[in-house]
Amino acid sequence: MGSTRRRVCRFEEVLVRLSFLTVLATCVCACNTVEFYRQAVSGQVSILARRESIPTLIASPDTAPELRARLESVRRILVFARERLGLEPGDRYMSYVRIRGEYVVWNVFAAPEFSTQPTQWCYPVIGCASYRGYFDRGNAVRYAARLAAERQDAVVGGVAAYSTLGWFDDPVMSTFIDWSDAELAGLIFHELAHARVFIAGDTSFNEAFANFVERRGVVEWLRANGTDAQIEEATERWRHEDRFSKFLLAWRDELQRLYDHPYNDDALRMLKFDLFASLEQCYRTHRDRLGDQDWFFHGSPNNGRFVPLAAYNELIGGFKAVFVASGSDWPAFYARVRALGKRPIDERTAELKRVAGEQASDSEAVPIECEALTF
Repeated sequence: MGSTRRRVCRFEEVLVRLSFLTVLATCVCACNTVEFYRQAVSGQVSILARRESIPTLIASPDTAPELRARLESVRRILVFARERLGLEPGDRYMSYVRIRGEYVVWNVFAAPEFSTQPTQWCYPVIGCASYRGYFDRGNAVRYAARLAAERQDAVVGGVAAYSTLGWFDDPVMSTFIDWSDAELAGLIFHELAHARVFIAGDTSFNEAFANFVERRGVVEWLRANGTDAQIEEATERWRHEDRFSKFLLAWRDELQRLYDHPYNDDALRMLKFDLFASLEQCYRTHRDRLGDQDWFFHGSPNNGRFVPLAAYNELIGGFKAVFVASGSDWPAFYARVRALGKRPIDERTAELKRVAGEQASDSEAVPIECEALTF
């Protein structure tokens, strides 16, 4: 009876918090934005209402052995996160939710037709971010189409998990429970990192920080629980990702140089199409070094595809350097990151790029060059 009462009280608290956000959004936002918050509240309430206690599921004879084994892995990962990585799980990932489909949320990313700078959306509490999330894919696709009608390059991407930044006790979801132990650990470390340090209004800072914690955490997890072969497999995958990211970010800068020229819109569209074609041709030429990254080239040329790429990867080298400067000590690292986050956004971004340049080795440089247009 006591545990049931506790769950009811906590759910009432959830409803109070979500209702507060809905009222706040209604007061400050246009009608279409209010609809966005309503779907967000409805989706979050639906997830929280379907949570099942992981200890109860593990103890139940009705739980499938495969699911029980995965949930036990989650418990081990959480202990590791707390004891070895200095993360603070609290009651997060102590419940499980079955989700229909492969993704729980669909994010919309966008950039203007002639700019690589991400479109920003501002929210209560977390500040501005370069994405907009929907619990229903159809709603995300319709919103992306509306952005396209406004001359925005928009893309929609599925998300297997997300963090509520400590507002609620995030559950484990069926969208990622069957991932390998290394992938599962990485996702949990990533989301817990958001709850450990989060700087309102700076998507690139937050995602690169969480991405570094994920990667470093996975290496430490595999050293304790895996094999050298698994560590090499993970690091090789990250090398391919980083190489492709650097490659694309260099072409993104080429695109921005094009957009900065005072050409008329028709000329810009033609040159933009040609530059994206050159980018793809360069990728095909060096595909053996860049890995299979065909996903980026599906559909028409689109600036929005650069947005998540830049958010997750552009500053990760800076956080690696900060970690080294912290003596590879997690509490000291988090303290430095929080201090860095208090500085103005341009200043902290420049500092992360500076220390990343000092830390980078020659092996990290990837001189992939192809002929580009001259503007």
